Amino acid sequence: MPSSSTTFARVSRVASRMYGRLFSANPYPLYKFLRTRYPLLRTPIGFWISTRYDNCLEVLRDKRFLAFDLNALDAFPPDDGLKSMREALQHAIVFRNPPDHTRLRRLMTTFFSPAVVNGLEPRIQHIVDYLLDAVEARGSMDLIKDVAFPFPIDVLAEVMGADDADKPMFRDWMRTLGVPLDPVISANDPGVEVRQAIADVQRYFSDLAADRRKHPREDLISIMVAAEGRGDLQTEEELVFSAMFTLLAGHETTMNMIGNGMLALFRNPDALARLRSDPSLIESALDEFLRFDSPVQVTFRTASEDIELSGRTIPRGDHVVVFLGAANRDPLRFADPDQLDIARTENHHLSFAAGPHRCIGEVLAKVEGRIAFETILRRMPKLALADPNPKWRPAMSLRGLQSLPLTF
Repeated sequence: MPSSSTTFARVSRVASRMYGRLFSANPYPLYKFLRTRYPLLRTPIGFWISTRYDNCLEVLRDKRFLAFDLNALDAFPPDDGLKSMREALQHAIVFRNPPDHTRLRRLMTTFFSPAVVNGLEPRIQHIVDYLLDAVEARGSMDLIKDVAFPFPIDVLAEVMGADDADKPMFRDWMRTLGVPLDPVISANDPGVEVRQAIADVQRYFSDLAADRRKHPREDLISIMVAAEGRGDLQTEEELVFSAMFTLLAGHETTMNMIGNGMLALFRNPDALARLRSDPSLIESALDEFLRFDSPVQVTFRTASEDIELSGRTIPRGDHVVVFLGAANRDPLRFADPDQLDIARTENHHLSFAAGPHRCIGEVLAKVEGRIAFETILRRMPKLALADPNPKWRPAMSLRGLQSLPLTF
């Protein structure tokens, strides 16, 4: 008889591959079915699935639901990309609990404050213009490959204090390390090699930190080095892997927000025309893009004790899969949730999560999104969709397009 962990690994891989093939292009009918019939579903392997807005919000806000316990990865296949990242992820803020989470969040929030991020706007604008300049003469582009993928990487590289010459290396890292963050992508490409990329990232940020100890600047690594000197960062591994995860998280979410949002506009031409005629709607439009087709569809929590939720008891140690994308389409919370409404008010979506682990990079992501959409729509008035059915990545957690061919 195979062990329970072996059985779990097999079931997990089969289920992930099936999800990738059947639901990644359009998960919303599945979400509707689950919300209606099984809003809080316990699976046979100790994971609960939450799809209703009120349940999801309660899990995210309840401090008894801790960051996802990475020990659950013990049951994953040995060649799974996500499992290969375990050593690095255990230092990331999203997988930490108080008091470590409180300490790290206080440090990171200082840098990603509105005042600091607003000061980055000229550089962010320069990066968008540079990427569009490179494709302008062609009359066509793949929005993902040419803009949405490199744009947040280049922004974050500057935030970290990297030189322009290092940006291609950052892009190579994201091509490798962005894949295993999603369990479905990992399962569909189990041979993904991440250990070498992690080692390269670790070496790079260790060297950069050593330089900033001697020659501090006004960048995130310099702030981390100063925090290390005060004892707010306890080890160099914590510094290095906090930097790595900031790069990963900030890249995937912004890339997907731009691609998903642009496709939503093309599929809703009245909304596109309205945004072009009234650019002041950009702030509410960004929130609606995030709600309508969230860049991050799923997050995980682990119960620290027996917790009652919606009349059921989630045992201590069980894991809850919080389907943010399903909550964002809940008709009990949003009017006409399957309709794109770029002027929607009181749009309290969960795309940045909620509670103690609400996304620290929210301010930066929205500034990047605003500048990207404003600049693309202004510079390319004849922008059009070249392929009405672009392909989605086979993913569950990180929802994004493989490509989005456009003409202008």
